[in-house]
Amino acid sequence: AQDHQTGSPFLWRIQHSDSQNTARSSYIFGTIHIDDQKVMSLTENVLQRLVVADTLLLELELNANGSVDVLRKMLFTDGRNLTQVVGEETFVEVSEALQNTGNDLPDEILTVLKPWAAMLLLIKPDNSSGTFLDKRLADLARNSGIRVQGLETVNEQLSVFDDIAIEDQVILLQSAMSSLADKDLAFQQLLDAYLEGDLEKIVKIAESQQPKNQRLATLINDKLIIQRNQRMFDRMQEQLRAGNIFIAVGALHLPGEQGLLNKLRQAGYSVM
Repeated sequence: AQDHQTGSPFLWRIQHSDSQNTARSSYIFGTIHIDDQKVMSLTENVLQRLVVADTLLLELELNANGSVDVLRKMLFTDGRNLTQVVGEETFVEVSEALQNTGNDLPDEILTVLKPWAAMLLLIKPDNSSGTFLDKRLADLARNSGIRVQGLETVNEQLSVFDDIAIEDQVILLQSAMSSLADKDLAFQQLLDAYLEGDLEKIVKIAESQQPKNQRLATLINDKLIIQRNQRMFDRMQEQLRAGNIFIAVGALHLPGEQGLLNKLRQAGYSVM
């Protein structure tokens, strides 16, 4: 069954059952990290709720110095290199695939990419505009004088992959290589499901893109969704009690028993 939402495909109002003051209601909005004009043109309903909030809480605070940390984390610094851990043949295939997907990296970076970093570069959606929904929300908020904060750090987000054993990183990279041909179709399906406001379909598509290796699929789901849901939930508590915040996180963090919508309800909030 679909959750009832406040008008817009992925917008819910959060209100504590103790509070009668609807002016202090908060909102949670599910985003999608795809650069698409239809996604970017936010509904009036979302814009109205955003511009009157005290704080915008994003998954990640978007600031310039993050990119240096990202690069540092993505590269081997211990003398190892990508050829050593994946073998010469796979390395050549990965290099070609990265070039074909527009990730034309200088050799000195390509050779010391960690396998998880190569995987993320391969599977990320093409982005021609250099912007995406979360960034658009952050820009709108700042222009309205609204505080923008992140629920996680860049370091935490990347550690999700960086902490995976190197052998498993290699399997994940091989898995990404084998599903490259389906990548565009999967993103199109994801986009359609998002624009239809169909959360169940988004979950199904995401599941179809998981590694075939069941142990790894479970590990990734646990690290990427379940553990992060808990962390984000814990960190939004203080602002939620104050009220009038606008939370924007990837739509996959919302549904299911371990999802944010259910966690909020269990904590005594009405989510509608």
